[in-house]
Amino acid sequence: MLVLSRKCGQSVRIGQNITVTFLGIRGQVVKVGIDAPTLIRILRGELCDGDHPKERLEDDSRPERAALSVHC
Repeated sequence: MLVLSRKCGQSVRIGQNITVTFLGIRGQVVKVGIDAPTLIRILRGELCDGDHPKERLEDDSRPERAALSVHC
């Protein structure tokens, strides 16, 4: 796991086409903006948790999509 410190307004690039921008911090809440191609599936971490997380990800009829979850 890569751990970075960023200030509001700064961003991180993942590959050539995903940008994660840190928009704000209020207490223990971090507001994050993710700019990615429409084929990239982005899910909150709690949507992947549970009894059958793999089934939830496979519900999409487009198997070429990838999943990216963000945990704060």
